[in-house]
Amino acid sequence: MAVAAIGLAAPTSSASHEANWSWGCRGYWYSTAGHGYCTKATYTRGKYQITYDCNFEVDKQRLKGPFKWGYQGKFDSYECTFKINKTSVGLGT
Repeated sequence: MAVAAIGLAAPTSSASHEANWSWGCRGYWYSTAGHGYCTKATYTRGKYQITYDCNFEVDKQRLKGPFKWGYQGKFDSYECTFKINKTSVGLGT
């Protein structure tokens, strides 16, 4: 019984959502996890800020980069405990 209860309490990641593009990068999120992804990074002078908007817990913000012009790929990920509302990417300060 304990194993079944844990399985019901821990949601799995599914169903992708996408944020708006920011300087060639954007956030993706599922039910509990999110990540930042670039197809062609165009901001090379500083860092990108990725924000994970978690439900029922403190939001997480991270700075990543700087990236070379045209960088493509995943650059950060985070998993919220219960639910993620959104993952967004912008320019860091």
